[in-house]
Amino acid sequence: MAPFRQDSYFIIYPSSQHALVQFGMREETLYPPQYKIPISVYKTGDGKYTAEKEGNQEVKPLLDGQIADLDGFLFFLELVYKSYLAQRSRFGASPEVFDMELSNIPMLLVSHPSWTHFQVERITQLVFEQLQINNFMFLSSNLACSYALGSLQNCVVIDVHANKTDVTPIMDYIQLTHLSGKVKHGGDSINQELAKLLPQWSPEQIEDLKRSPIYEVLSEDAKNTSKLNFQNEEDDGALDVAALVTSDRDTRELLEENEKGKEDQQASNSEQETNTFVDRNGQQVVVGKQRFKGCEELISEISAVVGRVLAKIDDFHKLRAIWENIVVIGGTTEISGFKEALLQQLLKDHVIEEPTVEKTTREQDHYNQATNKKKAKALFSNNVDYVQIPTLIRLAKYPDYFPEWKKHGYSELPFLGAQIVAKQGFGHTNESFYITRERYDRKGPSGVWDVTF
Repeated sequence: MAPFRQDSYFIIYPSSQHALVQFGMREETLYPPQYKIPISVYKTGDGKYTAEKEGNQEVKPLLDGQIADLDGFLFFLELVYKSYLAQRSRFGASPEVFDMELSNIPMLLVSHPSWTHFQVERITQLVFEQLQINNFMFLSSNLACSYALGSLQNCVVIDVHANKTDVTPIMDYIQLTHLSGKVKHGGDSINQELAKLLPQWSPEQIEDLKRSPIYEVLSEDAKNTSKLNFQNEEDDGALDVAALVTSDRDTRELLEENEKGKEDQQASNSEQETNTFVDRNGQQVVVGKQRFKGCEELISEISAVVGRVLAKIDDFHKLRAIWENIVVIGGTTEISGFKEALLQQLLKDHVIEEPTVEKTTREQDHYNQATNKKKAKALFSNNVDYVQIPTLIRLAKYPDYFPEWKKHGYSELPFLGAQIVAKQGFGHTNESFYITRERYDRKGPSGVWDVTF
C-alpha cells in the first residue's frame, strides 16, 4: 500500500488533564500540537454523554493518564474527531473529495501503560466502527519518549501527573511495566505546599504563581551564591495580596515601596527579595521567597522511587545506560529548575563514588603495569571501570534539531515521539506497523495485538 499523505495524519495524546491534538503534518519540520483540549465531557440525568455543560454533570474520563470512565473517554475521542470533520466539511469540498479524504486518514493514539487489554480493544472498536477510520496505531507514552530522543534503547521515564508520578524503565526498547513504580504525589502537591506557605492566597492565585516565570526551583549552588538568606524559614518578604486589593493606596505605589532599596532593578529572580507576577484577573501580585519553595518533598519522593525501581534491574551494562538517560515529562517539568533539582537529588541519593583508597590503589597498579612493558603485553586494557552503579547520573539529551519544539519546550515530549513514529509508520509501505481495515475485518479488535513496530 502506498504511504499516506502527511497532511492527513490524525495524532492525539491524552495526557493528565488535556488532549494534545494535531490534524496533518508538514513536510519540512515538526511543530508542537495544534490544539490543547481539556479532557472533560458531561453526562445527562439519564446517563447519556454530551458536550453540553448547562445543567449536566461534568465527567473527567482520565485520571493521571488512567482511564477512569471508559464510555466517557470513548465519547470524548468521537467528539474530537467529528468536530474536526465538521470543520473540514465547512471548507466546501465536494462529497466525493471529502469521502476520499475520510478513507485515507490514519490515526495514532498515544496510550498510557495502565490501559487494560479490554480498554484498548474497545477503543480500537470505536475507531473502526464508529469513526470509520481505516488505519490505526497505538503508541505507549513511554516508548514515544524513547523515539523522540533518537530511539533511546535504555532509559527511565519519569512522568509527573497532577496527583501521582509514574516511573517506568525502558530496556532494549521494551517498557518494563512490571518493574515500574509510582509516587503518590504529583504536581498538585506543589500547590498544597504553597498553600501552607501562603494561607491567605486563593487556589487560583497559587496555581497562577506556579505557572508564572518567577516560580522556580533553586539549586543548592544558587542558594549558596544568592544574597538571600534561605536558612531562615520565616519569610517576611511577601506582600499580602489583600493589601493590593483593600488598600486605599495606589497599587503601583505599594509595589514601588516594596521594591525600594534594590541596588539593581535588573537583578535575577534569585537575587530579589520579592518579585511580581500577574494573575488570571490581571492583578499584579507580589511574592517573597515562597516562590522558590514547594517542590522539595515531591522531588525527594521521586528520587526514592527511581532508586527502588532501578535497583530491580540486574543487567550491569544496561542499568548503567538507564542511569545516564533520565527522561522527565509532564507539565510540572516546565517549572524552571525542576529537572535540574531532581537530577541534583538523584546524584545526592544514589551516585556511588569510589573510595579514595581503592581509587589510589587501582591507579597505582595501572601505573606500575604501564611501566613494565613485558607485563603490559599480557594484561588487559588499563581503562577499568568501577564496578558499582551508578557512578554517573544525567538527564537524557533533548534534540536540538526541531527548532519549533526547542522554543516550545519538551514537557510534552511524547507528542514529539508520536509525530516521529507517525512519519515512520504511516509513511512506510509496511502495513505491519498499524492495524488496517482488512485486518480488523478479519480479526476484529484483537487484531491490534498483532501490530509490531
